[in-house]
Amino acid sequence: MSDAIPCDLPEMPLDLRLAAILNLLSSSALRGATANKTAALQMHLEAAAAAPEAMAEPLREALAEVLAGWLQVRCHPASVPVSHCPMVPGNCLH
Repeated sequence: MSDAIPCDLPEMPLDLRLAAILNLLSSSALRGATANKTAALQMHLEAAAAAPEAMAEPLREALAEVLAGWLQVRCHPASVPVSHCPMVPGNCLH
């Protein structure tokens, strides 16, 4: 896990944790990864992959695979998100 931003995440239901993961992934894709978002994403992924709740094995494997990739990400501690208009029809830059 990133040692740049230590923080503890509260216990939460798996569905809420998965929603947080989707939000962080989306924000990182649209505005860029930052040290804080990366640390939070890594912690949510670790907690979700180790969740005791029953989940389909393909989902557990996908969480472990995504976590492995994000554990390799190192953002500069002073990184900031890119400011731009939200992606709506007509604003796509890709």
